[in-house]
Amino acid sequence: MSNGSSTATGATQSPRGIMARVGPALAPRKISGVYLWIALIIFYSLATSTFFSGTTARTIATEQAITAIVAMGLTIALAAGVFDLSIAGTMGLANIVVAKLMADGGLPPTVAILLTLLVGALIGVVNGLLVVKARIDPFIATLGTNSILLAAIFVVSNNQNVLGIPSGFQKIASNQILGIPLPVFYVLGLALLLWYVLACTPLGRRLYATGGGRDVARLAGVSTTRYVIGAFVASAVIASAAGVLVVATIGTGSTEVGASYLLPAFAAGFLGATQFRPGRFNIWGTVLAVYLLATGVKGLVLMGADVWVPDLFNGLALIVAVGLSGIQRRAKVKPADANDAPPADPKSAGPESANPNDDTPEVAR
Repeated sequence: MSNGSSTATGATQSPRGIMARVGPALAPRKISGVYLWIALIIFYSLATSTFFSGTTARTIATEQAITAIVAMGLTIALAAGVFDLSIAGTMGLANIVVAKLMADGGLPPTVAILLTLLVGALIGVVNGLLVVKARIDPFIATLGTNSILLAAIFVVSNNQNVLGIPSGFQKIASNQILGIPLPVFYVLGLALLLWYVLACTPLGRRLYATGGGRDVARLAGVSTTRYVIGAFVASAVIASAAGVLVVATIGTGSTEVGASYLLPAFAAGFLGATQFRPGRFNIWGTVLAVYLLATGVKGLVLMGADVWVPDLFNGLALIVAVGLSGIQRRAKVKPADANDAPPADPKSAGPESANPNDDTPEVAR
């Protein structure tokens, strides 16, 4: 009798238990972007007959794949507490380098891609050393690096687009699986990899600890210098990969690639920090933000908006996202807590546990 009664009680309480676990995850505070995305889809579907279609969905998914890749690389730098404004120049230079290596150098695509990614890694190392060794503000350091890279693009390309890209190379962007272009799968694969590293490994926890407070993380035993440099390297390598993918997509090395991805990437990074893990830069939030913003822009374009609308939309989104991130950060830091809390013992928090639950997306100064 008792076993049957307990079983029946467990069965009746099971839905409550499920809702208790699922409810917070579905709270508007955490996934407001998902609800807004659904609302935009419904609105644009009613406002224009051309929006709700498989073609539009595939177009948005494919067109924003490169933006999503760049934004995910930037998210790593932001999680470490640093800005990387050089992603535009890195992406543009990679675009030209990989095209020159194949078209003029005659190198196989695989070798050209690896060498290009190596160039990106070197750029990341330089950025990291400027910040942690020369102690230059990340904003200033990467802004200067970006300007140098833009100059390098014109020197390497002789201010001309690079033609003669092997047709086989373009298949890495043009081929499809189940009718879905390969770049969409690249986004999913990269997102899964980066999410696992940042959310499920000690490396990710230390990276977040570095971004949450470099001095505190250092006292806790985290090699913050190594993590800041590593974050810059990861950001630059991923930006370089995006540049390579652009060449495969358009079939040429263009001197104009890069700058147009900077604002959407930052907007997605900060807007993504308000989703899933509010107050923390996270991969799935960034991916959601990329496609949320793209859906908003695409709907406006289909409704006849002018060509300047995407820049306006992304600029406003960046301002709003940074504002929301600041509000969430301040809401977590209560004056009473700061005055009443006992001082932390750095020795009690080893590298494995340094700030594991700190969701504050502070940018190191």
